[in-house]
Amino acid sequence: MPQGIRKRLTFANVIACIALFVALGSGAYAATQLPKNSVGSKQIKKNAVNSAKVKDRSLKAVDFKAGQLPAGPQGAQGPKGDKGAPGATSVVARRALVDNVGNGGQAEESVFCEDGEHLVGGGAAFVNAEGKYDFPSILHASVPLGAGSLPAGEGEEGTGWRASATNQTGATRDFVVIALCAKP
Repeated sequence: MPQGIRKRLTFANVIACIALFVALGSGAYAATQLPKNSVGSKQIKKNAVNSAKVKDRSLKAVDFKAGQLPAGPQGAQGPKGDKGAPGATSVVARRALVDNVGNGGQAEESVFCEDGEHLVGGGAAFVNAEGKYDFPSILHASVPLGAGSLPAGEGEEGTGWRASATNQTGATRDFVVIALCAKP
């Protein structure tokens, strides 16, 4: 050992150096031994994370509150489009009726929208003398109709509604088929 260091080497210097190495070593050990996801927002000091400490392009839009990000560039407004077809101003029910279907009897009927109307739905049921729906019944079919009064095909616009059912109400009832039609 060089002569100059030996003269200054005291018990206090040796203890201080040992304490320094222990402190540095245990701090480094603690930093490498933290469990995964053990540091949260409560442990991070205010303003400790800033732009310099965040990897570029690592944040997403969902990481920001509404209004914190500037809106992206907008292009020029395009040309005005064609005027669309008028929407429906009202929906009307078109009805067809089969009178006096006896208990256990079967009924079948169709109803159609008028010219200029568009089918938007339909259904069928047995009704009593006051016009109220009466159950039970067995519904055999209830379908939108297309061209040629056949069930509407994929993508085909419906023109009416067809249904068939068996009356099981225990009494004679009327069978009603309804087409809901929209008027432009």
